[in-house]
Amino acid sequence: MLTNSLLTANFIIISLLMKANSFELINGTRILHIAVPHTRVVHCGLILATGSRHETAPENGIAHFIEHMVFKGTQRRKTYHILNYLESVGGDLNAYTTKEKTVLYASIRSEYLQRAIELLSDIAFHSTFPEKEIAKEKQVIAEEIDMYRDAPEEAIFEDFDGILFPDHPMGRPILGTRETLQTFNQAQLFEYTRRNYAGTRTVLSVVGNVSFEKVVHWAKKYLSDLPAGSKLPPNEPIPAYQKVSKTDETTGQQAHIILGNRAYPRRQGLFVPFYLLNNYLGGPANNTLLNLNIREKYGLTYSIYSSYSPYVDTGAWTAYFACEPRYINRIRDLTLRELRQLRNQRISDLKLSRIKTQLVGQMTINDEQALGQMLAMGKNFLDFGQHFTLEEMVSDLEKVTSSQVLEAANEVFAEDQISTLIFLPEE
Repeated sequence: MLTNSLLTANFIIISLLMKANSFELINGTRILHIAVPHTRVVHCGLILATGSRHETAPENGIAHFIEHMVFKGTQRRKTYHILNYLESVGGDLNAYTTKEKTVLYASIRSEYLQRAIELLSDIAFHSTFPEKEIAKEKQVIAEEIDMYRDAPEEAIFEDFDGILFPDHPMGRPILGTRETLQTFNQAQLFEYTRRNYAGTRTVLSVVGNVSFEKVVHWAKKYLSDLPAGSKLPPNEPIPAYQKVSKTDETTGQQAHIILGNRAYPRRQGLFVPFYLLNNYLGGPANNTLLNLNIREKYGLTYSIYSSYSPYVDTGAWTAYFACEPRYINRIRDLTLRELRQLRNQRISDLKLSRIKTQLVGQMTINDEQALGQMLAMGKNFLDFGQHFTLEEMVSDLEKVTSSQVLEAANEVFAEDQISTLIFLPEE
């Protein structure tokens, strides 16, 4: 339990101030809004429930390709007009694709929010996908794929997904491959957006110094003409998992290593205890177990950390490090020792309280970053139909027991379930 009641009370006050307003258009598009009166900036985004896991095998990479192509022309605008519309008033326009989402978003002065909502709706739902732009963008993304594959510290995670989720959309690269990329044509792009870009799969999320009434008014004006579409179909079942140990060659001087296993889906099972446990093991802080007990103590690696990626129906946990090839076995053994200790020894109540306090502090800082909050709010509404306030997240964290942490460690860190992927320098 978090014993500092004053600290907890402050978290509750912050989260109440950040409570979300919501409204649903007749076509199923959901509008979310949090007012932040002390800023001159507003962040807004269209979050769509479609990503690389919703592609067929021949379509692999098309969700990301469309994310690029929406900037290449609409029924009303050419590329120049799209890129200039917000930037000319100092705004920022961007987008990204994940395994489960496509996100188009903007940050801008509050008085220009209408301009941002209108532009986002135009590029998301009225793009024309000009054929000459398709040819050019194929080359751009081919270069992006090559750049990604040339960075072993990035590519190894992509390949490890293929180990965790073999022969499944979750195991395919978000960017696709050069082979699938070359097959895309205008008709395919229209077909994919027809299937997946619809009101019932869309959230407009807004955080900043603007009234809820204005947001709803502009949403009705620019998003009411969307087709409702069908709801997201059930995800393809996750295949059975078996431990794999694999070594591939890479360029450069360093070896790159991932140890990992499947983990809990978002907000299911021991999601919260494991989220806390992973943060303690190898999260972003400098006082994690992996950083203190391996990097700082032995100096054998510059980069070592663990990651937890929860999805709607599964999850992925990894521990990554890079080192000189001669240190691979030593660091791997040290990492497995840390995991073994977490499986065999219950965390004390005092230690549990301290690592909770650390995570709550990190969550509080993140919660006050309006852009991140806007994006998280939209994703939560798509997946769960609600916005989880800081108060609710702190409450969930306070309920975590050392027994739950120990159980999560034994399930995810079981040594006979941990796969290994090594990128070893060619020489």
